[in-house]
Amino acid sequence: MDQLIQVEGLTRDYKVAKREGGFFKFMFSREHNIIHAVTNIDFSVLKGELVGFVGPNGAGKSTTIKMLSGILAPTSGKVSILGNDPFKKRKLNAYHIGVVFGQRSQLWWDLPIGDTFKLLKKIYKVQDDIYEKNLGLFKAYLDLDSIWNQPVRQLSLGQRMRAETAAAILHNPDLLFLDEPTIGLDIVAKRQIREFILKLNHDYQTTVILTSHDMKDIEEVCNRIILIDKGLIVVDCPMNELKHSYNKSAIVKINLNVPVEEFNITGAKGTSEANGLKWNFEVDNGVTTTGHLVFEISKIAEIADIEIKEQAVEDIILDIYKNGV
Repeated sequence: MDQLIQVEGLTRDYKVAKREGGFFKFMFSREHNIIHAVTNIDFSVLKGELVGFVGPNGAGKSTTIKMLSGILAPTSGKVSILGNDPFKKRKLNAYHIGVVFGQRSQLWWDLPIGDTFKLLKKIYKVQDDIYEKNLGLFKAYLDLDSIWNQPVRQLSLGQRMRAETAAAILHNPDLLFLDEPTIGLDIVAKRQIREFILKLNHDYQTTVILTSHDMKDIEEVCNRIILIDKGLIVVDCPMNELKHSYNKSAIVKINLNVPVEEFNITGAKGTSEANGLKWNFEVDNGVTTTGHLVFEISKIAEIADIEIKEQAVEDIILDIYKNGV
């Protein structure tokens, strides 16, 4: 597969004036503190990958996205998008990327959606056949028909974000940056945007870098996850590997045909209900596995039903931030 993004030693620092000594000293001081927003990170992204780029507030997510999209210049290190420096060649880069920032709009406030898209068609020099094909896709998956003639200022947040997402990929970019694209949306609008991203990736092999505090966005859309904290990458792995390697616990619910008073299985703490017919086990994945638990129970009891609930991705990530990798 082709490599779209190459990041080497990427660093972004900010100077912040020291505040000691009162207002006037702060206003006229030449002394500064250095804030390390992103520190010496390395990663690459292949064509067609769906990458979740996640971390707590202030971790460096948005700063990294802005450097990748050419909005910010790095303090040091290198960024290559399709072989080009995105900051030095911003105009060229713009034809190959699409960007959606959840808190900022790229739509014209007083224009109807249809007129906005006609303007974007001219700006990006989109051919007629590609334009019509993309509009058909947008209307089918993002329900743009119902808002096509409405000014942007009259749209709800969910309607606007659907239009923002469509506008970002009208010109068929190779790479799509989505920074909190579902923030504040209801479950219907979130579902529409998630499904559209997957459709776009399937049909056009569009590479997606997604940042979101909603772990459902990350879990349902992405096949790879990069965790950043305090400007440093702490985990970079496939989503399946994150679930397998960092999943420390699981809950197993078992219904029995015949009650059992007690189970003694190493690594599994059990509590019973209904006089021993129902059991809930908390499994320590570092000691045993859910499969071994079920096997041990089946040797001494007749199982009627089993439900296994692995640790949620959100809980795995929270645990990594609290306790380290």
